Amino acid sequence: MTKLSDWQEVVRGKLAQQQAQIPAEWHVDPTEALNVLDVPRSSGILSEEELIITETPMSVLLDNLASGKVSSEKVTLAFCKRAAIAHQLVNCLTEILFDRALTTARELDVHLASTGQTKGPLHGLPVSLKDTFRIPGVDSTIGFVAYANEPEPEGSESEITRIVRESGGVLFCKTNVPTAMMMSETYNNLFGFTSNPYNRNLSSGGSSGGEGALIALRGSPLGVGTDIGGSIRIPASFCGLYSLKPSFGRFPTLGAKAGLPGQEAVKSVNGPMANDLDSLELFAQAVLSTKPWERDPNVLPIPWRKVEVSGKKLAFGLIRDNGHLRPTPPVERALGIVKAALEAQGHVVIDFVPYRAQYSMGLLERLFGGDGGKHIHDLIVRSGEPWTEGLKLFKAAYEARKGNPALASDLWALQAERAVYAKEALEHWRATAASTGTGRPVDGVISPVTPWAASPRYKFGGDVSYTSVWNILDQPGVTFPVTFVGDNAVDEKPAYTARNEWEKFVWDNYDHTEQVGAPVVLQVVGPKLEDERTLALARVVADSLSE
Repeated sequence: MTKLSDWQEVVRGKLAQQQAQIPAEWHVDPTEALNVLDVPRSSGILSEEELIITETPMSVLLDNLASGKVSSEKVTLAFCKRAAIAHQLVNCLTEILFDRALTTARELDVHLASTGQTKGPLHGLPVSLKDTFRIPGVDSTIGFVAYANEPEPEGSESEITRIVRESGGVLFCKTNVPTAMMMSETYNNLFGFTSNPYNRNLSSGGSSGGEGALIALRGSPLGVGTDIGGSIRIPASFCGLYSLKPSFGRFPTLGAKAGLPGQEAVKSVNGPMANDLDSLELFAQAVLSTKPWERDPNVLPIPWRKVEVSGKKLAFGLIRDNGHLRPTPPVERALGIVKAALEAQGHVVIDFVPYRAQYSMGLLERLFGGDGGKHIHDLIVRSGEPWTEGLKLFKAAYEARKGNPALASDLWALQAERAVYAKEALEHWRATAASTGTGRPVDGVISPVTPWAASPRYKFGGDVSYTSVWNILDQPGVTFPVTFVGDNAVDEKPAYTARNEWEKFVWDNYDHTEQVGAPVVLQVVGPKLEDERTLALARVVADSLSE
């Protein structure tokens, strides 16, 4: 018998602890199916009422909970069951909190019955959280073996966790992330790989991949992820979801456990992921109604504003190709669908190329490597776990800097370079006023999220230039589903000549027959701090697609 190493023993113990939190009667039969979206319905574990609850829009659920039409205990139990099923199918959870969630739900039901009042705008609603958010008494491993079995102490609660809880939300699980949350696919040595429920041979994206997979299986009505280079939008894209990557300062970020603590050259933001646009707005309204700027100094004192754009002639920029990485055929097709739909509604759509996309990707990598890879290296060494393939850039950075430590002056120079880039990119955006015919710059930009509909496992490629440029520029983005990968010639790979190694990797690994049925999702990006308007633009696009 092979002897396990110390880190493998930790993993075995952690997984056994996790498995023990799922009741035996909730276990699903093994399946070889690739698309497992229907398994929660066919498993027999959920009652018909529980199926209805878990497939009801969040806005309706909140109304039913507030009126007492359905109890929080009943809703929470239904989502705990469905989350357990989802986890067994795609490996999406880290911390399972079902027992404490049901206790909380019962307390909320008593509160409503005795006072006639809800506890807050999220009263009784189960909410899932990316593993990065701290809950006292619960691990926040963020994919590191070294952080296993180190529960957060009292007083360490993340601000967004507190707001959800005090708004009446029921925290019932935390979801899987890649090691350090610095990879675009979700896998680590502790919990393993999170696959895509549309096709388990595909990736769920990262770093909020556990959230994406869970919500796609309707194991949660609302999830909260984080985004520093695409970490909300990429998994939302791969899993067919709506999501909001906000501008920094709109939602609280205080107290979240970071993969690169202290790295603020590119700011991480928190945002919602869900199956519809209304849920994103309800989350935003709920969070900002608590005036989080009074507790988190990073939050700007800007309440959620009502913005109306329907009925107006809008101008959109359309990124068909960022000049660095050509999208695969399903994504190209989705862009054409959106363009035609918007133009049919009388809107203006012009071609737009983001400002120096390849340069922005390189700038992001250099900013993330500001400490020379030391923090991640030290945590890897602490447990003895091996480096994952997706962290090879950080490993290489550490090896290159050994004996030559990173200096603060190096980082300052990079930040000055970033400021110049941001100014030039702003001028590039504003210059579109000459082409829109409206006398103003584009209202928003429609773009691929990645070149993929959903990449094969371990084949993403690492280039996040379609998302990271907007992190560097701190502009909000909303994802929206458009179509699915087809099984006919429309999405076949044409002859191509790659322009660089990133593009060659993606196109060499693209085969539409391996992705049939995968969702194709795009993003709309708006100006900095105009998050409400960007969400309204996404609604215009979504409505045009339904016409």
